Amino acid sequence: MTELFRNVARRLIKAEEEGRRSHKAVMRLLEKVKAGSLLDVGCAGGAKAEAYARSLGIPLDRVKGVEPQEGYAAEAGKKFEVYKVDIEKEPLPLPDGAFDLVVCNQVLEHLKNIYRPLSEMDRVVKTGGFLLIGVPNLSGLYNRLLLLLGRQPLSIAIDGPHIRGFAHSAFLAFLGQNRNFEVMAMESSNLYPLPYPLLELLGGSFPGLSLFTFYLLKKKAHDPAACGWKPGPAEDTIFS
Repeated sequence: MTELFRNVARRLIKAEEEGRRSHKAVMRLLEKVKAGSLLDVGCAGGAKAEAYARSLGIPLDRVKGVEPQEGYAAEAGKKFEVYKVDIEKEPLPLPDGAFDLVVCNQVLEHLKNIYRPLSEMDRVVKTGGFLLIGVPNLSGLYNRLLLLLGRQPLSIAIDGPHIRGFAHSAFLAFLGQNRNFEVMAMESSNLYPLPYPLLELLGGSFPGLSLFTFYLLKKKAHDPAACGWKPGPAEDTIFS
């Protein structure tokens, strides 16, 4: 019965289209961007970065990727230059202000140390450029309902790959700690448990309730002292 209910629910929300809906949210943000160079941090096989570049008219020789996994890096490397970097421990092998646009989508939730990669992304975005970040939303409506029922939130499942959770309002406040950037626009996707097509029609209108949130930041200045994305009292566990 449980399996039957799960299958029916997946059909009602068209679960197989979750990735497409999230990609559309990112592309809506990119409509606000003008860029001649791109860095995709956590580029996987490179298909998304290639789509971003195509939409912005960026030639692939002006696209770079960061991907630590061998198979993904090899696949993406057929399209553009890829750096195999452990972004939690190593700096990006790139000069300051090298890119008009840096994308980091569905990566931070996999990291224990988010501070080094975020500060490195700040460093390599040029003044006047853009940083686009996407994360699962811990405070999405579906996650709230699961918690109300005493269940584990979907965005940080015990048997899943995510080790950090980001609630929309708290993450927005965290992004605001970096005075080098201003949040220019937000998008969201997958307003579960609403059925299709409501979840698609309304998913971009309620970021605090949707399962995924996306933030477009514009860089106003390049001041390392103003970065603000630094560890707080828990730094002993972040870097251990």
